[in-house]
Amino acid sequence: MAGPTGGYLIGYLAAAAACGFLAERGWDRRASTTALAMLAGNVLIYVPGLAWLGAVVGWDKPVLAWGLTPFLLGDLVKLALAAALLPLAWQGLRNR
Repeated sequence: MAGPTGGYLIGYLAAAAACGFLAERGWDRRASTTALAMLAGNVLIYVPGLAWLGAVVGWDKPVLAWGLTPFLLGDLVKLALAAALLPLAWQGLRNR
């Protein structure tokens, strides 16, 4: 936890709680709300993660280049896939 990834670990806990909360309220049933829930989860991971990373390595370092930009494309792909597939999975279960 004291290393540069500690803030991301805290963020994962917050993101899991928030996304679970939203899923319990049906946000995982439509593509648009699934995407918003996942976007909120990503924000909840990145904010404490980047803050912690900057505090550990120093704000004079390229914190965004190390802790954000390399992961944005992958996160966007995951968000798009989940937003497309999760509502379809729920629809398939309803039809069973």
